[in-house]
Amino acid sequence: MENRTKTVVINLMDGRTSIYDLPPDRAVMAAFEEQDNLDLDSQTFPSPDTLSNLKEYRRGFACGDWVAYKPDTLQ
Repeated sequence: MENRTKTVVINLMDGRTSIYDLPPDRAVMAAFEEQDNLDLDSQTFPSPDTLSNLKEYRRGFACGDWVAYKPDTLQ
């Protein structure tokens, strides 16, 4: 069975959560695009390195009000 990355993304302002089969940087971007911009077509999401709202921190990633921890910080 393939080892897939599951990422829980949390909205810090209202507590909404979403789970994605994506690494954390892409998961926060997907949550931001889907929930805040109402863009449900993942094929049109910008690349993480071109999205100015995407920020990387020591323990995770943030995009808008959405955050996700890096897997190694959860142990």
